[in-house]
Amino acid sequence: MADEDLPDSLEPATGVPPREEPPAPPTPKGDLRAVSIIAIVTGVIVIAWYLFIATARTVAEIDQLPWIQIGMWVLAVVSFVCGILSLNARMARELAAAGFIAGVAAGLLSISIGFFSELLT
Repeated sequence: MADEDLPDSLEPATGVPPREEPPAPPTPKGDLRAVSIIAIVTGVIVIAWYLFIATARTVAEIDQLPWIQIGMWVLAVVSFVCGILSLNARMARELAAAGFIAGVAAGLLSISIGFFSELLT
């Protein structure tokens, strides 16, 4: 067989039908991006609240402070639990690590400032 009989490799293949696309792979196990994002968002809210408490002098004027504090404890628990669940992530490990750190930071701040401060008295 001579080289002249072979098709030119730079010419487009006009007679070849397109291949069917394979189905999308299923979501793999260990994809906990949503849990990590919840941990980060709730952790940031809790940390921002405690930074506000530490820097603002008008906290005593807030009428609903005990209810806000209880809400912050609930958010801290949600952030901490989601942060712990993020440890099981097999994908997006950086996001999972950030969720874990945010959850632990929110939990520690909630315990150290929320329980041991005189905000609820």
